[in-house]
Amino acid sequence: MANNCNYYSKKPKKKSIFLECGFNPQDAVFEIDDGEVEENQAFVLDRILIDTSGLIAPIMMIDFSGLIVFAGEDEGTYEPEVEVDLLFRLDRICNGVSETIQTWRYQKEIDVEDDNETATLELELEISEPFFVTYCDRNCPGCCEYRIVVEGKDFEGEFDYLRVAKPILTAIVQGEVQDYY
Repeated sequence: MANNCNYYSKKPKKKSIFLECGFNPQDAVFEIDDGEVEENQAFVLDRILIDTSGLIAPIMMIDFSGLIVFAGEDEGTYEPEVEVDLLFRLDRICNGVSETIQTWRYQKEIDVEDDNETATLELELEISEPFFVTYCDRNCPGCCEYRIVVEGKDFEGEFDYLRVAKPILTAIVQGEVQDYY
């Protein structure tokens, strides 16, 4: 079995570990017109700048958390349903080049089925639940901005409100310190 650790190194490598927090977090408040969530809405929830210029082989653990809050209803049908489908995207911008490095889906669908189809039913929901994700990134040394973006994808039912509240983006960064002598 190969051993990748160098236990007999004459000079231990110095590591740097630091924490970065997002700046200017913004709640996503989706526009609703007559109960319907408007299409093609996207919001930058939070962003973070990470400078790894002085590090060799930097690695970042990026965490996002927020609260998904909505109230929706469907009434007057045999099978009422309320559905929320959101796409969360982690974008990295380095040297003016932007790329999506990871996506996550939040999908909540609640429906009521009536086998007899004899009466109209009503479904009313108020949901408030946390959403959190973690991503590890290995990037070349430099200064990059990371953004977490939410996009509305698909909705069923009539909504009073829909938002992503209290977004927080953080990163723990580690790398070997470059020797300059």
